This record gives sequence, C-alpha cells and structure tokens, in this order.
Amino acid sequence: MERLDVLYAINNKYIDIMLASILSLLENGNVNNLRIHIITSDFTKDDYDKINLFLESFNIEYYFYDIKKFAIEKYHIPNWKESQIPNARLFFQSILGSRLANITNLLYLDADTLVVNSLVGLNNYSSNTINAVRELEINKHCERLKLLNNYYNSGVLYINTSNWCNYGYEEKLIKFIQENKIPLIFPDQDILNFGLKNSIATLPNNYNLVAINNMFKSLGDYLYYGNPMIVGSTKEIKEVKKNPVIIHGTGIFDISPFSYNKLNPYNDIFREYLDRINSNFTYKELESIQKFLANNPNLFKMLYIMQSYLPYWTQEKVRKLAVKVTKR
Repeated sequence: MERLDVLYAINNKYIDIMLASILSLLENGNVNNLRIHIITSDFTKDDYDKINLFLESFNIEYYFYDIKKFAIEKYHIPNWKESQIPNARLFFQSILGSRLANITNLLYLDADTLVVNSLVGLNNYSSNTINAVRELEINKHCERLKLLNNYYNSGVLYINTSNWCNYGYEEKLIKFIQENKIPLIFPDQDILNFGLKNSIATLPNNYNLVAINNMFKSLGDYLYYGNPMIVGSTKEIKEVKKNPVIIHGTGIFDISPFSYNKLNPYNDIFREYLDRINSNFTYKELESIQKFLANNPNLFKMLYIMQSYLPYWTQEKVRKLAVKVTKR
C-alpha cells in the first residue's frame, strides 16, 4: 500500500496499548508511506514525550489533536467508559481541519487493535465513503434500533475523506445527535449506525475480528454460529479466522487481553506486543464471579452459548443481572 493515514483517539490510559497497535501496523501492514493522527485527552507532557520518542524512532510523520480544543461536550453525548474520547472519531473532519486536504483515505483504528496482515486489500474499498464490519450477534440493542442485519462496529473505519466532506456526513451525524430520541447504549457506535443508516459499506469481518469471533473451536463455532440470532455462519467465521487482517481486543463480558484471564483468545498476541512497548505494563486484576469465569474458560463458553439461545428479553435480563453480580 503506497500511502495511508491512520487515526487513533485515546486518553492517557491507552498510550501503551496504542503504541502496540502502531508497532503491529508498522510490522505487518505493508504500508510504504504512513502518517499517524492522534486525538488526545488528559495528556501530560511526559505522555506526549513518550509517543514522540517512539514515533520519531521510526521516522514517521505524525500529528496530535487535543480534544479540549474541539469542545465535544457541546453535543451532550454520553461518555463511554467515563470519557468523551471515543466520540471524537465522529468529528474527525472538524478536528483534523485543514490537514484533510492532503488525506485521500483515512483508517480509524481503536487503540486495542492489532494489524496482523497486509492492509493492501483496503484499496478495494477506497471509493466507498465509509466502510466498517458488521456486528454478527443480533442482540436486544440492535433489535431496539431496528438495525438487526446492518449494525456496524465502529472500532475500524475506512473512510474516503473527500466523499465524507462533500456528502456532508458530519452534518448528518450532528443532525441526528440534535434530534435523537433513543437511548444511546454504545454512544459513538449508535450515532454512527443511526446517523448514517444505509450509507455504510460492509468490510469483510477479517478487518475487525473481535475476540468473541475467535473464542470458540469447531464444535463451539457450530453451536454459536448455528444460532439463528447470529448473522454470521459457521462457514463464514471459519474462513475469516484463517486470514485475519485486523484483530480487535474487545472484552468478552469485559474480560479483555489487558486483564489477568485464561479466556480471551487474544491474550498472547497482545501481551507479546505490549511487552515490547512496556515490559512493566499493568494488567487489570478481575474480581468476584468475573475472575472465576475468566479462569474457567470452558464453563464460560458453555454458559455464553446457552444464553445466546435465550429470547431477546431474557438475554437482556441475564446480562443486567450478571453486571450487578460482578460489581459486588
């Protein structure tokens, strides 16, 4: 791939995780000319210095954008994990400003992603205004939004910036925010899906292979993806796992590669990259039932498959109860 602009949006808790992502991008992305754009929140001088040192060692062109200068609070979007930084991706046009004139296609990556294969295939999607990977599980939230088969994960977005600006996509998102009457459970993702409904093109799942997609083996895949409430098929997920391009270290029941556990399928690869960034990286210590399940993966997988077959309203109650129990 001749040239690629990549965007991250992080607060200072995700610096090492983002640097691990950038390292994987450098090693595996097959990009000749790379530029990095980082929207920041709650950074100290030392935080900037750490990133400067890393990126300059690879002679990469890069830019910082402090979210405070954009005043995102004016849109009154709910926080995600106690921060507005995840919502910043929706406003990259305003935040990056005049630099967009020199950007043809922009790849947004969540900090907890790793590039594990060449990104050259993205060239096939460069003319679409925005590309993303569909969520495979049809959950209660998707049903409520009436986006059962077309609800997209916002962790990886490939955007044609000229089209985005010319077609007024940011204005569409702002209009939806101002007129919205539905509760936002996953704020930036819900806004993206509803504000740009029917305008998002579908990337193959191997460009955003979340942890749950890789958690099961053959029998588990058959039981889980054979469920009619799952959009993907056993055959599809099997093929996707053979050739991942970007893996996404999402938590499974909030059990992520950045916590002590035996469950998440991406533990080893994320820890390998994190070790190279910071050998003293602090992993989260889980508590209570969550810790028990995280260290008994076979039991967790069995329970997860069982609950996926429950009716929507029952799944919602089970999940709410589980959240309450694990917080005790």
